[in-house]
Amino acid sequence: MEERKMIYLCLAHMSEEGVEQKYVKEAFDTNWVVPMGPNVNAFEQDLARMAT
Repeated sequence: MEERKMIYLCLAHMSEEGVEQKYVKEAFDTNWVVPMGPNVNAFEQDLARMAT
């Protein structure tokens, strides 16, 4: 049987300034409430740059 690797996630943390709410509202307003879209693409590009 193949060993399953786990990716542990942490609880979401919202800052007291509410910066994150802007991105949540943008996702709903632009109908990008899926595990893809411009913010996910930008995150993946930033992560790829950090890995090189």
